[in-house]
Amino acid sequence: MTNTSDQTGLTNSSLAESNRLLETIKAFVHFGAFIVTGLFTCLIIATVRHNQELRQNPRYVLLCQHCVCVSGFNIMGAAVHGLRSLHWPIFRITCWILFDLQVVMARGLMITLTLMSVSTCLSIFMPLRYPILVQRFHRWVTLVACVLALLNPVVFTVLACVRSPWDHVVGLDTECSTALEGTACIASALALLLLLVLLIIGSYVAIYLEGRRAGHFTRSNSKGRRTILIHSMQISLHLLPSVIIISRHQETFPVALAIFIVFCFAQSLSPVVFGLRCKELYKEMLHFLPWFWGTCSGCGHVGSIDTISTGTINSAETAASIETNTSASMATITPSAIITECEGEKERSDFIELTV
Repeated sequence: MTNTSDQTGLTNSSLAESNRLLETIKAFVHFGAFIVTGLFTCLIIATVRHNQELRQNPRYVLLCQHCVCVSGFNIMGAAVHGLRSLHWPIFRITCWILFDLQVVMARGLMITLTLMSVSTCLSIFMPLRYPILVQRFHRWVTLVACVLALLNPVVFTVLACVRSPWDHVVGLDTECSTALEGTACIASALALLLLLVLLIIGSYVAIYLEGRRAGHFTRSNSKGRRTILIHSMQISLHLLPSVIIISRHQETFPVALAIFIVFCFAQSLSPVVFGLRCKELYKEMLHFLPWFWGTCSGCGHVGSIDTISTGTINSAETAASIETNTSASMATITPSAIITECEGEKERSDFIELTV
């Protein structure tokens, strides 16, 4: 009897040490990912803000929101897992709120990813009506996206506060627990994830079929096929670990660590895959960075925002003409970076720059 209890105690102690080590690794990885994604996010947002044409394009607005959600998810994850690894006594409601913020950011990055794919699909199939749809519904779409991101965490956290004694809610907690552990909460989260996955897959399939019908995705167009492969792998690395994490499936230490590393790595690559591989944004960034460093060092000259970011606007008349053509160009430009180039057809290659 004594030997059995000793073995059980050793097993529990070993499991606790493994969990603490895993939480420590997660905290450091999240913090490192936050530094990397935060730098890319600041660079992308600054570039977009200093160019009027990019600022008025829906794909870059969604990209900026996506990057903010990725950075926010990482810093919230660093805070939550750091508190769990340190076992500091903290108010339970504080832990619940921190974890809810991380979940909101995670849902935000998936929702923006879905909106980018749907926006691309609409701009291809309805190029003339696309600018009108954006102007008419972008506020409603933003509102629905915010509600979907906030609904599950807020509802189930409020229910946990109502059902639990107040002393338990404001009591000290060294494990930094969460209120989102119930079956209904997990089922609703998986249902939303499934809906987003279906929308992304449907948009990609429609884009591919339309591009193939138009003759853009040919065997000689290796760049377009490579970009589709990169985007598919990126989204798969987003989704598969998400299902395992949301379902709360218990894994061994090596498996849990591997799943987390893959998930965090996929998120950290989002600004690169969906941002820096975009030809327009990359070109503007090459113009913006020298001006930015020149301004910081006191060597840059002050000009208009449009002149700084594009390097091509030299007069008010030119700026006005570009501004009036922005809405028309939005119909043919699509949100991220599937760049396809067919040999001897340069004009057609400019049409297909798709992203999701």
